[in-house]
Amino acid sequence: NYMNKIKQFYKLIILIMLANININAMDYPEEDYQKIVCLFTNDIHGGIARVEARFMNPQFPPLIGNGPAIAAYVKEVRREAKEKNWGVLLTDAGDFFSGTPVGTLTKGRAVIDFMNGTGYDALVMGNHDFDKGWEAMEKGSKQAKFPFLAANIIHTETGTQPEWLKPYVIKEIRGIKFGIIGIATAATPSMSFPDNIKNLKFLSEIPVLKEMVPKVKAEGADVIVVLSHMWLDYERDKSARELYEKGYENIDENKIGITGMEAAAAVPGIDIMFTGHVHKGFPKPYEDPRHHTLIFQNYANGSNLGHVNIYIHRESGAIAGYDFAIDNNDLITLMEDEYWIDTEMEAQIAAEVKIAEKGFDEILTVLKDPLPRSSDGESILGNMIVDAMRDAVNADISFSNFGGIRADLQAGPITPRDLFTVLPYGNKVTVFQVNGQFILDLMEQRVRGNSRGMLLSGARVSVDKNKANGQRVTIHSLAGAAFEKEKKYRLAVSDYLAEGNSGYGMLTEVEAAHIQYTGTVIRQALIDYIVSGKSDKTAVDGRWVMIK
Repeated sequence: NYMNKIKQFYKLIILIMLANININAMDYPEEDYQKIVCLFTNDIHGGIARVEARFMNPQFPPLIGNGPAIAAYVKEVRREAKEKNWGVLLTDAGDFFSGTPVGTLTKGRAVIDFMNGTGYDALVMGNHDFDKGWEAMEKGSKQAKFPFLAANIIHTETGTQPEWLKPYVIKEIRGIKFGIIGIATAATPSMSFPDNIKNLKFLSEIPVLKEMVPKVKAEGADVIVVLSHMWLDYERDKSARELYEKGYENIDENKIGITGMEAAAAVPGIDIMFTGHVHKGFPKPYEDPRHHTLIFQNYANGSNLGHVNIYIHRESGAIAGYDFAIDNNDLITLMEDEYWIDTEMEAQIAAEVKIAEKGFDEILTVLKDPLPRSSDGESILGNMIVDAMRDAVNADISFSNFGGIRADLQAGPITPRDLFTVLPYGNKVTVFQVNGQFILDLMEQRVRGNSRGMLLSGARVSVDKNKANGQRVTIHSLAGAAFEKEKKYRLAVSDYLAEGNSGYGMLTEVEAAHIQYTGTVIRQALIDYIVSGKSDKTAVDGRWVMIK
């Protein structure tokens, strides 16, 4: 009797599973609906090589297939789609190459080779895609077998689009015409070196979309897809409530930093949007309550692939619904114990990595304890980086931003590869000769409103958030002595901040005679600091106290 009950239980489970499959099939019968498999990535940041997932388990990291696994997965989906008359669309929402040696040192070439081999249909420009200058992207667009998109990037002088960029593309898939509009984030100039985007203007996203959506629709597109480096906020549901309470009619169309959610609320006619930028993935799409735009967003660094099945009503061309392929969500983490890799793609990528990462596995030192970062306040790794910057150029004080540190350091052997992961962008130290009042004013600017402040070395500071803007900062000491407003100090920052990025606009007002471009790479300064043993002096020591 006991065994019979177990058998009956398993039969019931199988019947339920089969019933669900049949219900889904009945929802979208093939004669009336076309199934389109949408596969999407964003913020790959050069992460095409197989990696150990230390963020999951530092001691025994599992393997993630990254590029070779994406290639294998896409190939298998395309094989099945051909058999069953499905369509396939594969896109990337920007920041595709900068962040690993193989991506950065090849200026994106190796990543484009991977994308060509995998069969991407379109790519939109992310802010980090200009890290090697727009000329590198122009060259990459000629190498790519798919279009580079961005409808809101124009020449400053002519007002026309660069020849290497397309505003949109209409792609017919199984009889359905997809109008894919590319939108870069208009905040790119605040996150790039001016020379890298020289002669380019980034237009506000919403006005451009209001122009492009009806235009592309009029050209015959059945489905409007916005491929964008706009983003969904980390706290997506909270942001949605705030947007609703604020009122859609009150959206500032020209503000810097429009989110995908705001764009979907302001612009009718967008069916699907793929976003990125913030490295936060969501297992289910956000649906705009008024226009019903579906917004999808993946995680970053090549370890994930998004997959959603869209069903198009053949007669009307309208989206009837969607479902998922795996685990009832649209995000797939490409663990090698679950997903095969494409061996040909693995060989291609491995050959590129071998050249780009020569010497990257030499052991520099061994850490007894892990060095974590933080996104707010002090951390041992954050403090160590600014300490290393100050030490390398003999500065009195140094600042840095939280976003420049891209990974933690784990305990154990430390190699150049590990430090490249922490500081991938090759920024250099710039020194400013300024007085104490300037430093105080700069700090006050960085703690206005809800700003997180800064990483700090060479001073002891307290910030009282209960006080009014402009009266929050107290500098208790600087360079080991009492703080003096009139005294001249050597302030060290990254060349990225020196250009006025991330809210450091005051630095652009300093006269050229008081600026020193040292050429010292911050990553190398950190390596020297650790190898010399000076890092033992760094601690979370109360140098930055936030009173909330």
